[in-house]
Amino acid sequence: MNPYLFGLLPDSEDQRKAIAAEFDVRPNNPVALLSHIGLDCPGGVQFCAEEDADAVLHRTGEYRPIDDHEIALRLKSIRDDRDASWMGLDESWSLGGNQGKFALAFINGCWCECMGSSPTTHIFKNGVIGFKLEALNEFVCMKSAQRAGIATANVEYRMFEDEPALIVERYDRVKVEDGTIRRLHQEDLCQALGVMPAQKYTADGGPTTRDIQELLVHTSHHQLNLYLFTQILFFNAIIGAPDAHAKNYSLLLGNDGAAMMTRMYDVASGLAYERMRRRARLAMSVGGENRVGRIGPGAIRRYHGMGDPALETALTDAGLSEKFCFATMMDLAYEVPICMEEVMDEYADLPGMADLREHMLGPVRENCQRTLGLIRADMD
Repeated sequence: MNPYLFGLLPDSEDQRKAIAAEFDVRPNNPVALLSHIGLDCPGGVQFCAEEDADAVLHRTGEYRPIDDHEIALRLKSIRDDRDASWMGLDESWSLGGNQGKFALAFINGCWCECMGSSPTTHIFKNGVIGFKLEALNEFVCMKSAQRAGIATANVEYRMFEDEPALIVERYDRVKVEDGTIRRLHQEDLCQALGVMPAQKYTADGGPTTRDIQELLVHTSHHQLNLYLFTQILFFNAIIGAPDAHAKNYSLLLGNDGAAMMTRMYDVASGLAYERMRRRARLAMSVGGENRVGRIGPGAIRRYHGMGDPALETALTDAGLSEKFCFATMMDLAYEVPICMEEVMDEYADLPGMADLREHMLGPVRENCQRTLGLIRADMD
């Protein structure tokens, strides 16, 4: 159970220690931590102290409307841009709790604070510390992926007074006919594979693409799941996204045991930042290759079955043939730079867009052209 329970908590050990100190519990006891902060977890679960269970189960939703000023103050409280630059930091983005975020609900046209066990509907982020305009970067990448035909979480980017925010609609929440918000259960792929969140990166012993393929082959919607996973993995490769580890892929779980890949989320390009360009590596490899710009025909062929004839047959039977993998990579490498430029044109008035365009569009286009060149050279 520990991989699942710790997967509901903040990744940062410092954050967990702070929560533990506030409530006088042990930081390595996930149930104790969740009993204090677990009323609105990822997915459909809720945690509370035993004596509070009846109140939580029978409480109706309570929401307190908040204005732009209050949201701006919250954004300001999680912002730390003293080290932000186009150089970026040397560490992985999500290590050490680098990305501040909070959740609100959008009810009857108003942003609301959720009281007690009321479910939130949107997540607010203002970017990873140390990476300039990272939230805008994520907005552009998500919109570009959506335009290229990938199912993505709905996102918005706007200012609250002088504070920018990326607003992400939660895919694990749905409004039902009576207007109430219902939770949908989900697990990220670390949780689904029984891997502790500290090992979310393949390089740290975490899940590999083969592990995930073998998991998805046996899901009820295996064709759709494998297709979406491949799209997202390849998209991350061509935009040079360094943080697409196993916790950034998830499955929605139904009452009948059905499991379906969720929409793409938490994707931003590292190619906008000089240090990231110099040492660009993916969190999860394609066919054993994790170097951005080096993913060519050999890596794509290895991705199709990872050298396991039984897995290769299962993938082909599910519609994920080698030909399909090549076509998917080529289509994305051709379409994404066009889509990204269109998104940047459409949202040109957003603060920082011209600066982001100068640093990101060219490197992404070059990486896509390099990928196409490697594939075409193999075809000649």
